Amino acid sequence: MERFEGGKISVVVPVYNTETALSACVESLLGQTYRNLELLFVDDGSTDGSAALLEAYAKRDDRIRVIRQQNGGVSAARNTGIDAATGDWIGFVDSDDSVEPDFCETLLSAFFAHPEIGVSVCNRFIHGHPNGQETGGAAGAGTVLSPREAIRCAVSIGQSFEGYLWNKLFRAELFREMQNGRPRFRLDPSLSVCEDLLLCVEIFAAGQSAFYTDRPLYHYHYREGGALRTLDEKRMSEFAARDRVERIAASFDEALLHTAELSRVKSALNLLYEAKRRHDPALAARMKREVDQRLGSLLRARDLPRAEKLKLPVRRMFPVWSMRAYLGKRRKTDGKTR
Repeated sequence: MERFEGGKISVVVPVYNTETALSACVESLLGQTYRNLELLFVDDGSTDGSAALLEAYAKRDDRIRVIRQQNGGVSAARNTGIDAATGDWIGFVDSDDSVEPDFCETLLSAFFAHPEIGVSVCNRFIHGHPNGQETGGAAGAGTVLSPREAIRCAVSIGQSFEGYLWNKLFRAELFREMQNGRPRFRLDPSLSVCEDLLLCVEIFAAGQSAFYTDRPLYHYHYREGGALRTLDEKRMSEFAARDRVERIAASFDEALLHTAELSRVKSALNLLYEAKRRHDPALAARMKREVDQRLGSLLRARDLPRAEKLKLPVRRMFPVWSMRAYLGKRRKTDGKTR
């Protein structure tokens, strides 16, 4: 790829007790082919050796800035990084993940090829996922996506780039817009899951289009104990975030609302499986209510694929069996392709 100078990229990395994986993350960022970087590591009250490791790296490379704060959660840490960023572009990486050497350069190049976009997105590698998934979906790749289509891709589970922050690069000016005396776009610290999805949807709904490359440039590591695997009340904040996402989707059209609702039901079905597997009847009952509230309208929706709709009642009635059948089929498919 031809080298170019396209301004400074600020990369925000929230850090909390990830000492064992942190070096791989830092090294992957220091090894970027695009050199004009500001690497903002926000230590969110770590109690392991993460802070000391970061300070050692900061002495080695002046592009690294370490910001320490009391533990406030990943949203608060990312907001701190956004506030401190001085770059022309802002990206996000999680401290237990890593990126390909041309991660920053490839994402940045999309803005110069397509100056109308506000967000550049890449595919990702997935490591350690129970279902053997190795990359994300590629629906919508290779074209400029309208704000509506970008929202559809953000809310679609496993079919496109989804609503993560860490596989995207944003125009920094978006985060410097003010509304009623406050920054217009920030993460909601009261949300522990899908807070990044909500922020992405809010940005797209404000009129920002996106470009998506299907090249996997981000290495996401699926780890037990992470936020997405923790079944507690904070995990339930996902549905508060999805409420807000659905309201935004409904402001576009009914079809987009159905797509958002389908993703919500799929997530609830995944949690229903986990509840059954962990023998948690209270959570199982809660997830059944989540599914039942929307199942009827989704089955009647003409704008959703028939195959997608037929799976829902089967998963609702037989959550463990259907997941095991899916995983078994997935392993057989993976075995044939390797």
